[in-house]
Amino acid sequence: MNTDYYKTWEEYLAAHPEIDEQEAQVMAPKMQSYEDMMFSFIMFLCA
Repeated sequence: MNTDYYKTWEEYLAAHPEIDEQEAQVMAPKMQSYEDMMFSFIMFLCA
């Protein structure tokens, strides 16, 4: 999906190379959950 509003964890990690492996393991589920909730909210507003 090509959008400014939704990013996968891989896209986020590519945009922020300063995140090391240990930080990535902690951040990944939280960030992906946040992005999924934001996408759901935007879809809710469009409905």
